Amino acid sequence: MSSRGSWTTFECENSDFIVRSVPDDVSFEVKRTSMRNSEVFRDMFLFGDTTTTNRTTTTNQCDEQFVDLHESSTALIALLRLLHHPPAPPVPLKLMGNAQVFDHRLPKRVYDPSTVIPLPLLLSLLYGLVDKYAISDSVTETLNEHLLAHAPQFPLPVYAFAITNGFDHVAYEASQYMLPLASYTAEEVAVIPTVPAYHKIVRLQTLRVKALRDLVLREDIFPHGYGACISHQRETIASWEAKRTSLAVVIETTTDISGEMEEVMEILPQDCKTCQKACTAACQMLAYKSRRIIGRIDQLPGI
Repeated sequence: MSSRGSWTTFECENSDFIVRSVPDDVSFEVKRTSMRNSEVFRDMFLFGDTTTTNRTTTTNQCDEQFVDLHESSTALIALLRLLHHPPAPPVPLKLMGNAQVFDHRLPKRVYDPSTVIPLPLLLSLLYGLVDKYAISDSVTETLNEHLLAHAPQFPLPVYAFAITNGFDHVAYEASQYMLPLASYTAEEVAVIPTVPAYHKIVRLQTLRVKALRDLVLREDIFPHGYGACISHQRETIASWEAKRTSLAVVIETTTDISGEMEEVMEILPQDCKTCQKACTAACQMLAYKSRRIIGRIDQLPGI
């Protein structure tokens, strides 16, 4: 079932218990065994709790076969789905035999969007329910996989949420997709919860830009004269030099330096296989090296 469409309805076969949304006065038939996936309900069933708390109101009526929850029906449906039908991880798409592609020469896994839980639902509801009702850690781990699936497209909110909640590995992954901080508004950047978390991104982006600039300025089209074209060597080197000099001053943390330098191929002699081959090789080397430089906050010196 699609992760996008499965959070608005709930049905249960062979039910033996009833849960009611107090604000909306809507009842749902559930299974006790599934409800025990929550530590809160497991303790309630174990000890026969009939007290009123900020979470639940239980009753002795009908041999304690129902419980009142002070949750909206929308939140209650999500809670019951978490307990009865824990979400599966997002499904990677197979692209040319591999689900991993490169965006700005950074690794990005591409998922079937119908299997990815929407980011607003994750951040505004599901994580809160898992914490409030003490649902098993395995569910949190699966939610983290869905959170990571959003990192390439929404790195800033994913990073901020992960930092806030101590999901370090998610924060590490999200940090590599962050756009230059100057491109965000003050309101957007304000979601980063602490000054150290903000400073790590500043350091990361500063070091990455320097590393990218060093790469592009050091990579020659005919390294040590290897593969040089006798007929066009001087013109080809001049074209390569002009492009990398202009590129170096505008590099940002997400710049694809290999893709930018590939533009040189368009101005080289199209019928010269030697020059075209040398440019292709130099761009491929830039792509390889750019994947190996600093890209995540866990790679920062002193971290």
